[in-house]
Amino acid sequence: MKNTLRVAILTAIALASPLAMADTGSKGSSDAVADPALAVPDLLFARPAGLAGTTLGFAAFVVSSPFTAMAECVDEAWDTLVITPGEWTFTRSLGDFGDTK
Repeated sequence: MKNTLRVAILTAIALASPLAMADTGSKGSSDAVADPALAVPDLLFARPAGLAGTTLGFAAFVVSSPFTAMAECVDEAWDTLVITPGEWTFTRSLGDFGDTK
């Protein structure tokens, strides 16, 4: 019982700490959290999905890199498969789903 309680408390702290320690926003806004109602679902579902998308995009880039090198469009493939999902995952404010490219 004590271990379950400890795990629950540590999980709650780990999930709440990014919200508490968020910066002032990289887009110049005064809010670190764009929409407080969407911050927790963003943290629990969208960010892990974005991380998975970035990882899968990197794997797709590695597989497709010989072909993109022949077509001389490696930079475009890198931007599309790795940079775009990485920026969506790591640089936008919590709860900000409005400005997706």
